Amino acid sequence: MLYKRAITLFPIIFFSIFSFAQDTSKKVIQFSGVLYSIDSPHIEIPFATIYDINTGEGSISSFNGFFTVVGNEGDTIIFSCIGFKQIQIVVPSENVLQKISTNIYLTPTYYMLAGAVVYPWGSKDQFPYAFIHTDVPDDDLARARKNLDPDYLKTLALSKDSDPDINSMMVLNNYSQSMYYYGQAKSMNIMNPLAWAQFFSDLKNGKYKNPNK
Repeated sequence: MLYKRAITLFPIIFFSIFSFAQDTSKKVIQFSGVLYSIDSPHIEIPFATIYDINTGEGSISSFNGFFTVVGNEGDTIIFSCIGFKQIQIVVPSENVLQKISTNIYLTPTYYMLAGAVVYPWGSKDQFPYAFIHTDVPDDDLARARKNLDPDYLKTLALSKDSDPDINSMMVLNNYSQSMYYYGQAKSMNIMNPLAWAQFFSDLKNGKYKNPNK
């Protein structure tokens, strides 16, 4: 019985030792580089996944697209990222140095979605009611008339607070007028012939008539 077990276990142990010896014979390589988009070579790809199928080790690219992973010669490394096609690269054998540095370019993926029509009603039965009771907004001309209505402008002017720029300008204008007549008497329009001519013209045209009489 023990003899049969020994014969059964011997091939398993032999192949395990052979496989282990074969794996240790491979040179360890540090595979590094930067990930770029193939359509925009100057744009790095951050936070991409780098996975070694043979060793099960993985890494993630940095914000600048830099990555580094340690594997053996002949290992298959997968590069994947959302929005890009997945690629596989085999670590080359017979390297003089134990470091490989190269740039990897990923191809973007584009998905065309079918068009969708969005309706504001849950069903067709709600359309007649909405068509009758919907409040149609004013057009540009109606809004312009409302905004230029004298009563609306008067109410808006009364409700608006005093503007500091306008107040300061009025004060400066009054000050400049007072300085203009500094040291002399101000002119009086009672001796101005142009003012008298304007007065008689307005009087003739009925400007001073009382509209209630």
